[in-house]
Amino acid sequence: MPRSPVRTGTTQAGLMEHYENDRLGHLLSSVERHGPVVELTEGTVLVNDPAAVHEVLSRTNTDFLVTSNIRRDEVSGVRGDPGTEAWMRGRRATQKGMSPQALEAHRAWLTEEIDWLCADWRTRSSVTDPVRELEQLSARSFARFCFGTRDMGATPQRTGDLLNALTPLISSPFHFPPAVRRFLPRYRRSVTAQKTLEQELRRAIDAPGEGGLVESLAVAGLDSEATVRMLVSNGLASYRVPAAAVTWALVALARHPGIAEECASAATEGGEDGTPEILRGTMAESLRLWPPNWLILRTANGEQTCGDWIIPAGAAVMISPYVVHRTAPVFQAPLEFRPHRWASLKPSAGEYLPYGIGSRWCVGKALADLELSTIVSVLASRFRFTVQRMDELPNVRTTLLPGDLTLGVEPR
Repeated sequence: MPRSPVRTGTTQAGLMEHYENDRLGHLLSSVERHGPVVELTEGTVLVNDPAAVHEVLSRTNTDFLVTSNIRRDEVSGVRGDPGTEAWMRGRRATQKGMSPQALEAHRAWLTEEIDWLCADWRTRSSVTDPVRELEQLSARSFARFCFGTRDMGATPQRTGDLLNALTPLISSPFHFPPAVRRFLPRYRRSVTAQKTLEQELRRAIDAPGEGGLVESLAVAGLDSEATVRMLVSNGLASYRVPAAAVTWALVALARHPGIAEECASAATEGGEDGTPEILRGTMAESLRLWPPNWLILRTANGEQTCGDWIIPAGAAVMISPYVVHRTAPVFQAPLEFRPHRWASLKPSAGEYLPYGIGSRWCVGKALADLELSTIVSVLASRFRFTVQRMDELPNVRTTLLPGDLTLGVEPR
């Protein structure tokens, strides 16, 4: 018989205090103390059992819903709803536009851009807040991939402005009623920032030039407004997430100089998709230990059974790749950085999900993988890194980021 989640007995006030002090630590300790499916408070369930994780995510849009947008406004999320169907069409068109040919053409442009970054870093002995500089690179990369030879204008900057405006809304543990939220200054700032970005995107779409993802979206039948909506969402995901992933990989290489030397030596070698095996393992292991998207949220559409577990109707379902990757039995010595484990490791469904799984998996995975492998390969071959300063706890306000990081850089 399916079992109900174990209750922690924590009050809402107690949960908020523990959660805000150390969100990752609280979720991990809840699993360690209470088991793989835990009702943190009434109506909030943490799912960490890999089989149940896979079921929740693979049954998205039917049994488990995405019920909020980038501003945490409520949306339907149900398959068949016009808004949901339009969104899924845009996702399919985006995935189709990330063809191997388009990606390989983009790699040459990206490599030249990294050369500019390396030239700057060679003039310094350390880099404070490398995430910020890598964000600018990933934002330009996404804009270039979208617009081809068109003038991208200020779209990278405006995307960053919107993400900064959204951060107080995304990171807040409090959820105000819609009638109240729309009058909050931070909410109104995010609306203004999004309108400014959308205006810049329309200008770039209409600019002279050719190529890019926007043409693939047009061929798929998306009108200009649907295209803008996809570019806003994908642009936000492509702004900080790749930068965070690259930064965590550099931290890992700084702490494991032997692996760093292997990556530097292999940088000129080929492999599957042109990526050496050691570099592929390094990126997979970095994403395992520090998945930028550390929390996935769904809402149970009625009472649901997932494997051996019953999820209450209307429950807010939390899935943390950070916790799953540290507790799934497939990962031996899960707290250790071991890139070579990926030479033979084959996680089962629900055990490894840095990009999510199911119908809402990260549609930009192919581009993200190209960016991560290319940027880390070049940087590892040009520099040796050390960690000069970093907070003990990561920054989890939105994406999983190293807190107060300064990297030492020494040219090879």
